[in-house]
Amino acid sequence: MSKSRKVVTILISLLAAVLLWLYVVTLVTPEATTTVTNIPITLFDMNVLNERGLIITDQNYSSLRLRLSTSRVNIPKLTSDTIRVYGDVSNIREPGEYTLDLDISFPSLGRSNDVVIVSQSVKSVSITVDRQVTRELDVELQWTGSVREGYLFDAKNALLEPAKVTVTGPERELSSIEKAVVSYDVSDLHETTSETLPIQFLDAEGSELQFSELVEVDYSELRLSLPVLRTRELTLGLDLTEGGGVKSENAKLTLEPATIEVMGPEDVVEQLDEVFIVGSVDLTSIPSRYEETFKLNLPAGVSCSSGETEVHASVRITGVSTDTVYVSDIRLINVPEGYTAKLSTRTARVTVRGGTAEVKEIKQNSENGLYIEVDLSNNTQIGASTVTGLVQNPDHPDVSVAERVDIIVVLSEQNPEPTAEE
Repeated sequence: MSKSRKVVTILISLLAAVLLWLYVVTLVTPEATTTVTNIPITLFDMNVLNERGLIITDQNYSSLRLRLSTSRVNIPKLTSDTIRVYGDVSNIREPGEYTLDLDISFPSLGRSNDVVIVSQSVKSVSITVDRQVTRELDVELQWTGSVREGYLFDAKNALLEPAKVTVTGPERELSSIEKAVVSYDVSDLHETTSETLPIQFLDAEGSELQFSELVEVDYSELRLSLPVLRTRELTLGLDLTEGGGVKSENAKLTLEPATIEVMGPEDVVEQLDEVFIVGSVDLTSIPSRYEETFKLNLPAGVSCSSGETEVHASVRITGVSTDTVYVSDIRLINVPEGYTAKLSTRTARVTVRGGTAEVKEIKQNSENGLYIEVDLSNNTQIGASTVTGLVQNPDHPDVSVAERVDIIVVLSEQNPEPTAEE
């Protein structure tokens, strides 16, 4: 036999075998069984459930397995992608547990459309339905640790963006939320900071909650801007203007509060003097006990940590006396030409104020160094008149004296000198 005839014989044999196989499959044994696994279970009319504010939180089976009997030609067409398994949720109107019967549909198989279910791993599916709710929560800032010494984080002006979060999900899960928090560790912090931080949801016992994939949060992270302020303790003081015989050492000063802690931008706080002056008092004319309240005028951006806005000052004058002395040295000056002036007042009472020892010395010494000048340059009134005299104190610069006293002066015209002819 030639080689070509041998090839033809082999091909004819193969063709005959195929035809024989087709005959057996289609006519002798047309039916066969097959197993299809991992067929997904689809819940029908889920949009209706959502419109009713309901959500499925649990489902015991998500797929099933079928043992099928059908024509051999159909088996390649029966797969987990072409077989549909449905459960209908359209009749569910309230939260609870439900069992749904499953409907199965097969793809169109032409004339050989018969498919028999031999066995079915799952004939129904159990689901749990809960109400879907939405909660809007204010986010609380929580701090841990301590900032570096000499600094303070300004929690009052901390900015959290956004300050609220919206959570949507099953009511049973969301009902456990006590609060939403952002926690930040301020340990060793010494400058203003801005960071992105995760949100934590806590239950009533302070434990962090872990949500299922059914819970949606509009923001998973928030932006924190936290000002950090420099703090410093300052001593408070007053500017004292000496005068009236009173020196600074004679003024016993009490301030309430005496010291304050301030907080503010580091560059501003560092420029403040260690003694912060809250106001001034003129010692010239205050009584022996004097009180005044001053506003605490701190630089812009600086405030008192304790919230103080005013300072109460009390001044007590010590070692100072006020007394009356008599001055007999009264001097008339600038008497108008053609007039004669005489003093009616021989001695004037003058109030002096100063150190106790010096005032006592002046009072006991008749020649106390005080004198009174009476300027008559603008006085031409004949007869007695009261003129203001100015008290001079050249020998006791630390003692204050009354500047003006009233002096009675008698003014008269001079008689003309007789001429030679007379």
